[in-house]
Amino acid sequence: MIHSLRESDVVAVGSWTNFDHLLEVTNLPAPGDTVQILSHIDEVERVHFGGCAPNVAVAAARLGMQSALVSIVGDDFVSRGYSAHLDQLGVNRRGVQIIQGERCGHSFLFRDDRGNSVCISHIGVAASQENYLPDADILSAAAVVVITYRFDRFTLRAAELARNHGAQVIISGALSTAPELIAAFVTTADALVCTDHELEQALALLGCREIEELMDIGVSAIIRTRGQAGARWQTKIRSGSCPAYPANQVIDPTGAGDGFVAGLAAGLAQGQDLPEAIQLGSSVASFVVEAVGCQTGLPTMKEALLRLSNQ
Repeated sequence: MIHSLRESDVVAVGSWTNFDHLLEVTNLPAPGDTVQILSHIDEVERVHFGGCAPNVAVAAARLGMQSALVSIVGDDFVSRGYSAHLDQLGVNRRGVQIIQGERCGHSFLFRDDRGNSVCISHIGVAASQENYLPDADILSAAAVVVITYRFDRFTLRAAELARNHGAQVIISGALSTAPELIAAFVTTADALVCTDHELEQALALLGCREIEELMDIGVSAIIRTRGQAGARWQTKIRSGSCPAYPANQVIDPTGAGDGFVAGLAAGLAQGQDLPEAIQLGSSVASFVVEAVGCQTGLPTMKEALLRLSNQ
């Protein structure tokens, strides 16, 4: 694997480092309903490692990248084994700040057999992450930096540091959750990864009618993820689409978007052009859905490229 000349190929930033509870139900409830959990009782009690930023960092590490995490976490990050998990995978966690007496977040994700889902979360110490500063040394030595939720002044500082030191900055997710900062985030981004709905919300908040207006503000590329419909991408001079690569089986879609962004970032860090990097991201995402848990079925680079070559 050829790495960049920088300390890290991919740095993922975001303080919603948490623990996931992933459960299948008969149906998503309406107000007042009682529904049955179909998952085995062992799965009800199981906790998965999750969170957008660590999902990206772990997926990039599995692809052979030098990856790092910049995050604010509680002391249960250590006591519940998350730090040891990252160490085993080779994720650089020098940028992880452990706040004693605080706790990481938890997400409870419920899905039915039709692919519908709902997520209910407590974000834990991430609620106060603006009180801290992101690790400047890690960010200044990165090739590609991925900014994920939570969008606030902590992640904005990280994006600005990365951009000022020559890193490619990818922003992934709903910038509409930080309406007062959305314009500042856009000026730091080389690429914005979002759903169609998230893009529409961002355009409305910025007073833009067309994607081209958003690019005039600062974004160089916009990648819209569309689940089973794949992804569409656009720059100022070209556009295209990428299919969703078929999985061997679809077990749990949770975390597929993070896998996509990790593959995109890894491809860009290796010098791939945008369409090729997007294809790698789509391949990685197809592995994620094959197992329960965001970090369970992640591929190596060899596995991801083999799936691409077989299409």
